[in-house]
Amino acid sequence: MHHPGWLSSRPKRTSLTRRCIRSPAAVDPQGGGNAVVTIRRAYDAFRTFQTSDSKPLILFSAPAVEIEKWSGVPERRRLAGEETAGFQREQDPARVRELAKFFKDDRNVAQNPLLGALQDATKVHFKEKTPGSPFGRLEIEYEDYSKVPLRDLLQRLTERLEERVGALNDSIVDERKVALLLERESERAEPSGLAEDEQIEEVSNDDRDEVIADNEGGDVNTALLAEETHLVDFYVELKARMRVLQHLGVDDADEIQGFTKAALLGYLKPVVLVDGQHRLRGAVLSAEQLADTPAAEEAVMESVQAGLDPGEAEKQVLLKKSRHLPVSLLMDSSPSEHVFQFVIVNQKAVLMGSALLGTIISTSLGREELQSVRERLKGAGIQLEDSQAIAYLTRAEDSPFRGLVQTGVDGDRPDLLKWSVLQSLVTIFRKLQGGRPYHERTDYARAWRLEYFPNCGLASGDTLDEKLADWSRPDGPWREIFVRFYVHVRDYFGDTQDLDTYNAWGSTGNSNLFNKISLTILACDYFDFIYTQGEALETTDDFDRTLQRWLKDGRVSPSYFNRDWRLEKTKKDQLIVKRLWSQNWHEYRKVPANGLPRKFKP
Repeated sequence: MHHPGWLSSRPKRTSLTRRCIRSPAAVDPQGGGNAVVTIRRAYDAFRTFQTSDSKPLILFSAPAVEIEKWSGVPERRRLAGEETAGFQREQDPARVRELAKFFKDDRNVAQNPLLGALQDATKVHFKEKTPGSPFGRLEIEYEDYSKVPLRDLLQRLTERLEERVGALNDSIVDERKVALLLERESERAEPSGLAEDEQIEEVSNDDRDEVIADNEGGDVNTALLAEETHLVDFYVELKARMRVLQHLGVDDADEIQGFTKAALLGYLKPVVLVDGQHRLRGAVLSAEQLADTPAAEEAVMESVQAGLDPGEAEKQVLLKKSRHLPVSLLMDSSPSEHVFQFVIVNQKAVLMGSALLGTIISTSLGREELQSVRERLKGAGIQLEDSQAIAYLTRAEDSPFRGLVQTGVDGDRPDLLKWSVLQSLVTIFRKLQGGRPYHERTDYARAWRLEYFPNCGLASGDTLDEKLADWSRPDGPWREIFVRFYVHVRDYFGDTQDLDTYNAWGSTGNSNLFNKISLTILACDYFDFIYTQGEALETTDDFDRTLQRWLKDGRVSPSYFNRDWRLEKTKKDQLIVKRLWSQNWHEYRKVPANGLPRKFKP
């Protein structure tokens, strides 16, 4: 494999190589090293079918410390600032501690089973006790993952994603991302105190350009927009980290730029935990605490004196202290079913926020995977198409809301636009309803739909219902209009560079523009304009023309929102405030010559 000269001259000892795991099973570049250890577990089990069409459920129990070894929890979280593609919420340490305390009392019993599903169907098998019997043994095979190199884990995960999404392959590699990660590795290095031959050489601009030039033809965005799924983003991040390890000549480490072994294993273990991660972790923590007592240490010493390996002696004591947890295992390995089960369990029991729910159901699956559970999600009351539409706008390169909307994942900035706000804005354009100015009673989006939409040339169909169905698809014509409208608003009125200005675009903190009220007022007023003017929007040129006319061909001041509105101690979301702002804008936009309004505080 070709390496740029600055990498191939001699092995670099970066902060990454100093984090390498000195495992005897790590891959030896000369072909040596020990084979990865395969472990097998078997449990008495009962198999049942809820319906003739359903996949089997396997009911059994197992020690918590063993369950943790073969079950993964693919969390929706941020690693090094990048979202993963999991569907589980991040673990809450406080809940884990509470459950550990609960489990330390032997009299306490948690009746709810852990809910699992297959993640690797080749590693899990149910063997009947006798032909046709529901009783049998569940056999689970897994590896000693501590001995699997990080680069191998990355490779396995990218291959799984390639199986799920056909568009993913080696051509989808963002070389600029690779160069950035290499630069970060260089910055994390600590040259001081190292021998001269171990010191880090700076990554020059020329070097980074050489890495980028290796594959300038790959168009990551094309794949992202074609699939409309976050899986592509996740894949790109994984592939970039594989390239970094390759460039640095490193096979194994605890983590690479925030992507840890533990996080990756959530996607690779033979069983995926759909529900119950806190109960499981609480039970494991309880066992660890019980095994860390003088009595437990004495038991370990006795076993060692009897000739047992110390590590094995500790494992046996831990296993003895671990409680057995009930498990309900669905023998279905399709990611779409995993997400469906998670959403239904959590939406029907412990309600999750609409932002996180929408993020999960619309970005954890590929297009074909999502299609297989679409109707079932709708039947369960999940607003799937809304979530798809909004998720696109929070991620697409051309969207003015990209990265500026709360997703429900830990780490969201508090000044980002709320998911529900973007949802209400989308509704105006996509469903053509909700376009009522705060100071009026007429819904102009609905009025335009009833009177002029039948002549709109942007949507296809022979009947009004067919045109509406085409218009309102998650990727229908409404979306281009929505994006172009708010791009125009942002570029005309906003400031994307300084988030402390009054017209900041990207922070709801002090902005007069980037907030629910102003963004809604502008959308409603635009539909008021095209309804009043009788515009049917037969072409996109018509839309562009109406945007210019709506703002009086530039006579509406671009500084409208970039002024001190003197809103100290004012709650913006009061009806009286919304009516005043709406009326101010409406009257000024119609007659700019009357001058900018001065009063924004009732």
